Amino acid sequence: MPNPCPLELCAAVTINSQILLDDIRMAIREDLTYLRFLEMGEGLELNRWSRKEDGLILHDDWVFVPDNKDLQLCVLKSKHDHKLAGHPDQSKTFQLVRKHYSWSNLKSFVTDYVRSCNACSRNKSRKHKPYGLPKQLSIPPQP
Repeated sequence: MPNPCPLELCAAVTINSQILLDDIRMAIREDLTYLRFLEMGEGLELNRWSRKEDGLILHDDWVFVPDNKDLQLCVLKSKHDHKLAGHPDQSKTFQLVRKHYSWSNLKSFVTDYVRSCNACSRNKSRKHKPYGLPKQLSIPPQP
């Protein structure tokens, strides 16, 4: 009986997510705002924020990604550009990211990224009327 998930594929996805989480932990340690939170818990609503033992910060049970565009882009690429994801639209990409991650301005970041995705713009069908002049009405010939 064939295995529905090839071992190589499962291992690749697991390794990439683990490396991403390690990178997020490192970024949190270097971010001054979140260092202050870790030390004193100041400036943030503590009932919505928590810290895991492994060093990750959770915001409403989602892994919080600090204000690091490279990390945010990496998360987004793993959910939008990955071969298994198939370049979903804006709302689906937002849902995929929001299952596990959170950061400030997440929705606008996803919207901007998907709109600028070259593969999506080439391969997705248009959902608007075609550009150009309207069709001319046929005028009966005059005698």
